[in-house]
Amino acid sequence: MNGFRLFKEKCQKIYGQQDYWMVPIFRSCLAFLIFFSLTRHFSMVGKLAHPIFLLFFSLISFFLPFSTLPILLGVILMSYFYQQSLLLLIVSGGIFLFLFLLQSSIRGKYAILIALMPFCFLLKIHYFLPIFVGLTMGFTAFLPLALGCFLYFFLSFIQQNEKLFTASADLTEQLESLTKTLLPFFKDKEMILVLVLFSAVVVTVYLLRNGSFQYSWHIAVTVGLVMEALLWILYPLFSLKMNFLISIIAYFISALLSVFTLFFFHDVDYRGTKFLQMEDDDYYYFVKAVPKNKGEHFPSSD
Repeated sequence: MNGFRLFKEKCQKIYGQQDYWMVPIFRSCLAFLIFFSLTRHFSMVGKLAHPIFLLFFSLISFFLPFSTLPILLGVILMSYFYQQSLLLLIVSGGIFLFLFLLQSSIRGKYAILIALMPFCFLLKIHYFLPIFVGLTMGFTAFLPLALGCFLYFFLSFIQQNEKLFTASADLTEQLESLTKTLLPFFKDKEMILVLVLFSAVVVTVYLLRNGSFQYSWHIAVTVGLVMEALLWILYPLFSLKMNFLISIIAYFISALLSVFTLFFFHDVDYRGTKFLQMEDDDYYYFVKAVPKNKGEHFPSSD
């Protein structure tokens, strides 16, 4: 543990000194991983799936904020949908416009989650992101995370019904088939269940970690993990299928990442808590001070 604290402080020191160039590089690498994983998920071919093309889009993100990553992803996806059929382009365009209008209600804040949530689903660490968001972001972050869940299920719907959108099919037939499948999609019980539960996890973790009681962050992570484990009960309850082995593995990996996040962002020693009182001409101040665990305060394992 002492070694981890020393490592954490070294990372924080390096980040504080080199964040000017580290953040854009991290953003470009993250963008490439997201674009690459989704193109492979859809088995895209041609220029859209070429690493050089994806690298070019990733380099664009070097000069842009994180909130533009979903827009760049949308450009790639819309280009792919255009190759498939005009109907798919129109339908996906309407969905993306809907996501954009909802996201704009919080002025683009945390928009990166719209692209990051499908990426975490593909990596099978989707249990981790709601807890991470609740620990490190604001209350309104639940909205872009929910939109990211919706985007993942929408992309999965397109992948499963790819034959409906073939360019060679008659447009009338496509419309008839789409009407029969798209409306049930919006009533998909699995999508609604995951979307609501993950949003609730974000809000719950956020409220608990901002509590003034001791071990608030630890309790927030524990409650968040317990809430997510409810999926194993809710899936059979709603007659939904789940691969329990993959789900359990994903859950435990996400739990480890959540614990790592907890200690990396909030490693404190509640035994040293102090209550201080101060005053000025207008107010009395009652302050609760909790010291951080510092790596240099502990002897080296050597």
